[in-house]
Amino acid sequence: MSRLTNSGFYKIKFWITPEEWGEILELFKDREASFVSTNYARTSYDKQQVLQAYEQFYDYYVANEKVADYFPHFVYSIVLTMDQGMSGFFVRNEGISFPYHEQWAVDELPSIMISLPKDIRIQAESGEGTDYTYEDIREYRPSIYKLYEELVSEIKNRTKLLRFSVPEPDGSRVQKPSVRISEKAAEQIRSGWIFDQYELVMDTK
Repeated sequence: MSRLTNSGFYKIKFWITPEEWGEILELFKDREASFVSTNYARTSYDKQQVLQAYEQFYDYYVANEKVADYFPHFVYSIVLTMDQGMSGFFVRNEGISFPYHEQWAVDELPSIMISLPKDIRIQAESGEGTDYTYEDIREYRPSIYKLYEELVSEIKNRTKLLRFSVPEPDGSRVQKPSVRISEKAAEQIRSGWIFDQYELVMDTK
């Protein structure tokens, strides 16, 4: 039996430079965070390895030419033990679709999403065996929710909402995804292959 009180995820989507990502990762310093891949082996990585992986992912999109037969991905769980329990964040790349010549473009613009479950499973023993309830993470893991708020605040302080225009027969149309982008990242990706290939225009200043 289970009881659900607060389902879903808190999440923020963004695109920042590797240097800025490294500064964001400093929030996990001294918190004994584990960066774990989502593969079957659940391989662990240190912060420097995660930063290098992000740099490789980032460089794919800001390069002048598209790398053939290669699609990068960036997916990790960030596991922490806080408030006398284990919980954490999920970090993964998520593409931004856009129209091109009256259909969806083959390629997508990149973003990174950090998410935190809104609920946490609490185990309890009952007369009929093990019982679980799903409780509000803000109440049962307040420290990790506070860390999530710190992450969001740091990201928002460095970014603005992403706005870009796509060509249309009678002009252009502004795209307004729920993604934030830093000034430097916007400057670099607007010079990359994807903006050139699809004739996109960066409207975020």
